[in-house]
Amino acid sequence: MIEVKNVNKNFGQQRVLKDISAVFEAGKTNLIIGISGSGKTVLMKCMVGLLIPDAGEILYHDKNFYSMEKTERKKIQREIGMLFQGAALFDSMTVEENVMLPLNMFSD
Repeated sequence: MIEVKNVNKNFGQQRVLKDISAVFEAGKTNLIIGISGSGKTVLMKCMVGLLIPDAGEILYHDKNFYSMEKTERKKIQREIGMLFQGAALFDSMTVEENVMLPLNMFSD
């Protein structure tokens, strides 16, 4: 189970996520939908460790993701998948970083 508790994320003065809370049950397909610019991708990046929330917690089986050892975080990252509506790269990363992301996630 993944639990998002009161997550906030700002970029400068721009508040993108404000007190977001949700529960995603294991073994189920979950969707995050919303209008363009509503923070869907930012939330997912926080959930997989690509961005660190300014406040709040991301819990995996009741353990705070950002308090875990690096090896434990990597194990969790291997179990999470994201599917974008269209083919997409992470715009906050370089092409090299996008290519290296799965390699870094699946190697120790």
